[in-house]
Formats: sequence, structure tokens, C-alpha cells
Amino acid sequence: MTAHDLRPGDLVTFPFGAMTIHARVIEDRGHLGIKGGQIEVIEQDADEPWRFEMGAAEIRRQQYCVISIC
Repeated sequence: MTAHDLRPGDLVTFPFGAMTIHARVIEDRGHLGIKGGQIEVIEQDADEPWRFEMGAAEIRRQQYCVISIC
């Protein structure tokens, strides 16, 4: 996935130790990272949400499967 694939509002995941954190992209900060890497502002959905910046290369868009039972 390239940085251009992420957009504000996308649900993403990233590894944090042995856990996987779920968050939402809030803002695209542009090519401010090391060697021009894309930086995203993300917010973790929790009782007390926290917002921080991460490199787009470190986060992945969540994949969803919709199952329809007819």
C-alpha cells in the first residue's frame, strides 16, 4: 500500500508491541517524514481518544468482509 492509498476517515491498524491498535486517519500531513515519507495524523478510538502522527508506511488500512446470508 502506498501513502496515496490512505485518506482521512480511513480505518487503519498498526502493531504496538504484541497488540494491534485500531485507529482512524484524521489528516494527511504530507511528505514531512524521513526521506520525504508521508505522515498521517491518526486517532485511536477509545473512551479517551488520543491523536498522534505516524508514517504511512507503518500503518495499514483495515480490511472488511461483508457476508450476506439470504
